[in-house]
Amino acid sequence: MDLSFLPQNILSSLKLVNLDNLYEIRMRTDFAVKVFVLDKFLYLSKDGCTLLKGNAIVCTKSDIDYVIKNVTEYSEYAHNNKIKCGYLTTKEGIRIGIAGECVFDGNNIVTIKNITSLNIRIPHNVSGCSSYFFNKIFKDNQLYSTLIMSNPFLGKTTLLKDLAIKLNEKNIGNLLLIDERGEFSSVKGENIDNICFCNKEYAFSYAVRSLAPKIIITDELSTKEDWKCVELTINSGLKIIASCHCPSIDYLANKTYFINGLFDRYVVLDDSYKMGQVKCVYDEEFNII
Repeated sequence: MDLSFLPQNILSSLKLVNLDNLYEIRMRTDFAVKVFVLDKFLYLSKDGCTLLKGNAIVCTKSDIDYVIKNVTEYSEYAHNNKIKCGYLTTKEGIRIGIAGECVFDGNNIVTIKNITSLNIRIPHNVSGCSSYFFNKIFKDNQLYSTLIMSNPFLGKTTLLKDLAIKLNEKNIGNLLLIDERGEFSSVKGENIDNICFCNKEYAFSYAVRSLAPKIIITDELSTKEDWKCVELTINSGLKIIASCHCPSIDYLANKTYFINGLFDRYVVLDDSYKMGQVKCVYDEEFNII
């Protein structure tokens, strides 16, 4: 994994950390650098991870600027469409959430300047992590449209990537990844097409008309417009696997954007912070299967 966009002192410390267990790096100007390892936050020191705040590396404004300049290749303007949405993505699909001073033109956000915080999410390809429920969404060579649900940071994207790899190997048809934030860049295959960094409305329309997929995988259905795109696409005969920030079936059913009857399967992840741990799988009528 290429973390060379980080300042040298942080990079040197991370060499003492098992990257297989690293999921998040938090950098906040004038505060200690924190890392989420396995299931808890620790401080990052010159000797690796520590529980002792006094030994931690303190993030400076120069450290924040260093990361931004490296990830944008010294051209923040060229990446402003992502910056104003609150994130950047490295070439390897590492998503970096950003916080700072929002600049508006009327009701429209123009950019984020004076960036003070970074949330660096470390992606993991966990081979076989979707095996637990795969036979519940793919049976007799038939795929069921599926929604994967949980609170943030519990492994939805990791599961989507593993499902894409599995379905590519099954060779059951063209598979399109709608990759709004560039997090699926490591997922490749002879049956896989990837549309990056565009909104779902454009991607769904473009996909159906131009790439003729049989299956679409996309992350984070979060608006009424997203759900309408899914509805139109499923009604045209395609299968969709998607994710959604939602902790439970009851919570989802009460959302104003929810459209009942679209998905055949609902996979709810456990909130125990074991990445990708499945709590329950439901059918289209919300019965446990």
